[in-house]
Amino acid sequence: MEKLLPPDGVAAAFPTDLACRDRMASVLWPDGPVCERCGETSVGYLQSRRTYHCRVCRYQFTVLTGTLLRSSKLSPLLWFQAAEEYVRWRARHGSHDFGIQALAEIMGVAYPTGYRIRRILADDFSPEGPRFLARCICVADGNQRSSND
Repeated sequence: MEKLLPPDGVAAAFPTDLACRDRMASVLWPDGPVCERCGETSVGYLQSRRTYHCRVCRYQFTVLTGTLLRSSKLSPLLWFQAAEEYVRWRARHGSHDFGIQALAEIMGVAYPTGYRIRRILADDFSPEGPRFLARCICVADGNQRSSND
């Protein structure tokens, strides 16, 4: 999976939260936003709140709704960087998981936050996981699931 990362790194490919959110939206909805509640494609976007709204059922949602990141207070940019670190760590160390303290220090967060980040990344990158972050950061083959990971 490391070979699918952006050549200059995730921070260069997705330098802002907006770029990360745009990438998440393109991975979630390749043909445009779809209402999480009713499946309708007549969806608007509230720029000031970074929220989508369904014009049919009036449901409001974001790119994080329905994903492992749904209740996260961390920025999408931080999640992309954490996912890149996780992929690079696993490429170097095989099945040995990323140390929580090391991840917390690299990401500049407290230990409990590092624990939560690692748990979510491990769930996302597991063979049976949704691989949402994996698909977001792997630009060479962004929408395919790989059985070799």
